[in-house]
Amino acid sequence: MTQVVFRSRISSMGHDKYGDPKYAIYIPKNVHGKIGSLLDREVVVIVILPDDEE
Repeated sequence: MTQVVFRSRISSMGHDKYGDPKYAIYIPKNVHGKIGSLLDREVVVIVILPDDEE
């Protein structure tokens, strides 16, 4: 199992052709090398809201 941890934001990307909302997660530049092998693969995303973001 590969695990990569980084801070990011979830952004709205409008709606798809069926009217359902789309979202994106920004991947920081310093993480790009760590996730290259994960492209086009299914991943599990766990969202944790940091205490300083309340």
